Amino acid sequence: MDLRLINDGVRFTLYALEMGESVADMMKNLERDNADEHARMLRRLGQLAERGASRRKDEFNACGFHKQSRKTPRQVVAVARERKKYYETARERDEPIRIFKDASQKQPQRVPQ
Repeated sequence: MDLRLINDGVRFTLYALEMGESVADMMKNLERDNADEHARMLRRLGQLAERGASRRKDEFNACGFHKQSRKTPRQVVAVARERKKYYETARERDEPIRIFKDASQKQPQRVPQ
């Protein structure tokens, strides 16, 4: 199972499952297309790693894709469920975990067991 290190904070270490379109690609595209939204996303992910989940319900609802309406697209939900199922199956089989990080990132404090 391949994971990408997103942020290593005081409370949590955030990883993204490398499957299909990568988080790195999504963030690069977001930085190119909407620098303000990219900065806001990085700030929120940093807050999540440092302090845990926000109590504000709307804080992380739009993470990862652009919503055009109030309803989450079925395809996005299907991809999320597929990734969750893959992750759970890999954990049950005790598959080895490879962690990818940027050159600027330190080795993470916490590694999934």
